[in-house]
Amino acid sequence: MPSLNIVIIGAGPAGTTLAHLLLRSEHDISVSVFEREVSLDARGQGGTLDLHTNTGLLALKEAGLYDEFLKHARFDGEAVVLADKHMKRYINLSGGDPNQSRGRPEIDRKNLREILLSGLPQGTVKWGHKLERINTTNCPDNPKESALEFEHTSLNGFDLIVGADGASSRMRSLLSDEKPFFSGVGCICLSIDNAEKAVPEIYARVNRGTFFGFSDRKGLIAQQMGDGSISITAMITKSSTDWIKQYPWNGTDVPSIKSHLLSEFDDWDPLYKEWIEACDISPWIANLDMLPVGHKWTHRPGLTLIGDSAHLATPFAGEGVNLGMADALYLAKAITKYAASSSPSHTLSSHVKAFEEDMFVRATRMQDMTYNMMRLMLFEHNAPQATVAPWLCWIADSTLSSIVAPFAHVAIYGYYWYFDMWYRFWGKA
Repeated sequence: MPSLNIVIIGAGPAGTTLAHLLLRSEHDISVSVFEREVSLDARGQGGTLDLHTNTGLLALKEAGLYDEFLKHARFDGEAVVLADKHMKRYINLSGGDPNQSRGRPEIDRKNLREILLSGLPQGTVKWGHKLERINTTNCPDNPKESALEFEHTSLNGFDLIVGADGASSRMRSLLSDEKPFFSGVGCICLSIDNAEKAVPEIYARVNRGTFFGFSDRKGLIAQQMGDGSISITAMITKSSTDWIKQYPWNGTDVPSIKSHLLSEFDDWDPLYKEWIEACDISPWIANLDMLPVGHKWTHRPGLTLIGDSAHLATPFAGEGVNLGMADALYLAKAITKYAASSSPSHTLSSHVKAFEEDMFVRATRMQDMTYNMMRLMLFEHNAPQATVAPWLCWIADSTLSSIVAPFAHVAIYGYYWYFDMWYRFWGKA
């Protein structure tokens, strides 16, 4: 089998995971990753995320990076509280350890990217290469003639071009007419630095994990970070992306933003307002976008997408990065399966097409779950009291077999019926 030349657009978790997996192959596969940012530190990497047993963690193990991951993993970050605006708790789970994990350890996004990037051979990632377009006019049916056009250079001769360039993918338009749209949720994210010393009571309440507060079509989330800070994120439902422009603030005016949030959450428990008052780091303000649930495209030889480029979704199921890393794992298997084949009837295109068809099924399931988890907590009345049971059922469906999941549904609804009765007649839970 002749050597393969694979190019990946985007050095995020999905793209760099794919690079690792292909370079570990025993076959003759050349891999290049083109990244528009000039370095890893060119911008903030966001907060923390949990990796899951059968997706993100499995991909790290296959890439030989799991031991490095364990050096940064926070199994105590599996602690989760879900409460309403009165601090009434509906879920209260403690953190774990490597021997008693629920299969969702946390890691800061920056640490994950450092692990994935530092393990690649020097020169694999080409920094500062912003893709302007892919020119396929010379021979649209021959991927080797497709030219990657960057600001200062143009390259061709690739067997497969993989778009892993995120929400604003430049490659997506070659395969699909769909564009991300506003989910209806806006975010304002601040931080409390050195939380254990600065705000020990808040630190203890978050318990090194995540505390979700939902009510009134709003959310307030506190999440422990690996650097000792606590991220405080306000999620507010809006009808238009213009909501950001309607407020008289700029992105560095922390006092004004805190004042607005205190007004927004005025009738919430005072403990929530203490979170806001304690924030001391400039905010990140954004809208949450998504692609349509079930997004897919007609296969085109020489081109494919993975990660957010293929199935951008909101973060409410915690599956985005995990699914992107699973995409990388299964695409690498498809490519290496072709590389190992000696049958003339097996083409790289046919293997990639089979990968895409499988990805569409996996992605639709994830998109459907995260959309409904968002809807149940932010768009339904009387959340979380009336919605926590179906919310947990979505999680059960994603983690349990089709035989076991229905029994879990019965147990979940039974527990919350008892919970409501107990709380109604005997006081606080």
